[in-house]
Amino acid sequence: MGLATNADKKRVIEIILESFKDNQSVNYIVKQDHKRVERISKLIEYSFFQGNKFGKIFISDDHNAACIVIFPDQKKTTLHSILWDIKLMAEVIGIRKVRAALKREALLKENYPKTPYVHLWYIGVDPPHQKKGIGSALLEEVITFCGDKPIYLETSVVSNLAWYEKFGFECLKKLDLGYILYLLKKN
Repeated sequence: MGLATNADKKRVIEIILESFKDNQSVNYIVKQDHKRVERISKLIEYSFFQGNKFGKIFISDDHNAACIVIFPDQKKTTLHSILWDIKLMAEVIGIRKVRAALKREALLKENYPKTPYVHLWYIGVDPPHQKKGIGSALLEEVITFCGDKPIYLETSVVSNLAWYEKFGFECLKKLDLGYILYLLKKN
């Protein structure tokens, strides 16, 4: 496992897109139209920018798994980040979904600590390579990298709960957003 570079951007976006294109949480904020998959790709491109600026992006040695983590205490508002936010609203979320996206973000902020933590934003394995231990190996590396900082994440995939629990994550809360979003934490 290593840190992804801009040269890995296309592959990281492909991996996470294929892993999350049918995810309820992702589709909750993405405008649902004939450009849905393209919009999800742009959401992940936005996430890549955020990970590059305010976190880390990991990629497995075989380039079949990727993870984006954010350090919320390091996020800063810059002209560049504002432009990315505007692009996200215009090209991904759409005007009608902005309110829902802001509500979701406010609920997360309300349930996450004010002290430094790591936000595991995405972890995904290219579907043909799933169930081979690649994601587990990547998650173990990310946990090691984070050291003693608490790690928070959300998932809407019930079957992933047991997988995260295997690594010491515990469910803090369930949010009902029209779908159930599980908030998890690892100390």
